[in-house]
Amino acid sequence: MPSQALALALAASIYPPAVAAVIALGRGSDVRPRVFAFVLAAWLVTYAMGVLILYVLVELGATGPRHLTPGAAIDMALGVLLILLAIRLRRKRPDPAAAAQSSSGPSKIERYLESRRLAFVLGITLYVLPSPIYIGAVKAIADANLPTGNELLNIIAVVAVMLWLIELPMLMLLVVPDRAASTLESVNLWFARNGRSVGIVAAVAVGVYLIVKGLVQLIG
Repeated sequence: MPSQALALALAASIYPPAVAAVIALGRGSDVRPRVFAFVLAAWLVTYAMGVLILYVLVELGATGPRHLTPGAAIDMALGVLLILLAIRLRRKRPDPAAAAQSSSGPSKIERYLESRRLAFVLGITLYVLPSPIYIGAVKAIADANLPTGNELLNIIAVVAVMLWLIELPMLMLLVVPDRAASTLESVNLWFARNGRSVGIVAAVAVGVYLIVKGLVQLIG
């Protein structure tokens, strides 16, 4: 797998709402099937979107060294989009009332996602819209000009890396649910306090990288 795709997949894995969803689904009864349904849905929709993005990039001729201009434009556009996202996250202040409500009572996820079907729907909903970082990871695979079979395998690897923040809690909840509960609650609390800052740093870092990459392609 191209190293750029791996690095971008790690950056794309920072998604606090999905972590909170897994933890919320892990509370109560019937934990294993609900959590598994959520992660399975996230896997399926993320992989399907990756294959679709790969197909579109190839059809647009925006991959490989012989098509630098379209590919550079896409990289720069994704970079600018990530910088704008970071600015929006920086300016948007957390809602103290919502935070107080979430800490004092069950969240919407806990109230409404009490079935495998709704957990599956939640997994699709959270991941059906690909992030700019994920698009950049798929483009890095496309730029490597690998055989089609290898490209599809690389997308599987990228998805596995990108979803580790929900895959690991799922495994913990499936294997040691009692021990996992307190650990995951602490993780969720940390993300509630620091997730926005981590997301801003990741968006800026990847955005700058993609813009510079696009400029280098254009100049070269």
